[in-house]
Amino acid sequence: MNLLIRDFQRPPRLVVLLILLCLGAPFAVAQSVPDGNTLLARIDEIRFPEDFTMQVTLTTVTQGEDPKVMSMEVTHKKGLGSFLQILSPPRSRGTRMLTETGSLWLYNPHSGSNRPLRLAPRDSFQGSAFSNSDVSRTSFLDDYRGVFEKAEVIDHPEFGKVKVWQLRAIAKRPEAAYGWIEMWVRQGDLLPLKFDYYAKSGLLYRKMVLSHYKEMAGRLRATEMQMVSLDQTGTTSTLVIHSMKVRQDIPDELFNLNALTR
Repeated sequence: MNLLIRDFQRPPRLVVLLILLCLGAPFAVAQSVPDGNTLLARIDEIRFPEDFTMQVTLTTVTQGEDPKVMSMEVTHKKGLGSFLQILSPPRSRGTRMLTETGSLWLYNPHSGSNRPLRLAPRDSFQGSAFSNSDVSRTSFLDDYRGVFEKAEVIDHPEFGKVKVWQLRAIAKRPEAAYGWIEMWVRQGDLLPLKFDYYAKSGLLYRKMVLSHYKEMAGRLRATEMQMVSLDQTGTTSTLVIHSMKVRQDIPDELFNLNALTR
């Protein structure tokens, strides 16, 4: 009789296991939530290498106007900045942009002046939907801190319905072009899929979708980025990366104002 009572009072093993799993589920989910800054660092790594040169085309379509097509070469060296040179059209050929110690500079050899012009990071780049900062800075982690928000499912033009992590990149320096950027990355390989750019006031400025993923410079990367401007009504720009090469021979001297105006 005592044995029967003890067996009755002891919960079946299956029940105990189910209770433990239920109690442990929140802990398991919490453990799987990625750190925001870690995600941001991975986004930087996936988008661009540390030291590289790439050839790109920027096409801007504005309602009621002919499309504007611009080809450029961008060279970046970690810790020093980016050097951008416009190759075409002829009227813009030779125009250069430099990011140096957090500042943005533009030199136009057709302007009649030998002095570079300092640019505002958030202003439109050459009338496109991209900002000056968007085309010249390759690292988010320099200007923003990442905060994980949630897991969800979104629709993507290339992948269809995708499970993603959503995070918010919040400006940590006054020089940052935006107040914050909402980002969506694919769970698993952390491919960045889309970004929404907000002003410090909370106004949504730009929306970008990344696509056409290909092996480039040693890993899978987005080779097309379509940006829609919400403050320039009817303006959409598409940046296409044609080639990207990792380089170890980039001279430090390229990243100073003397090289910009040379």
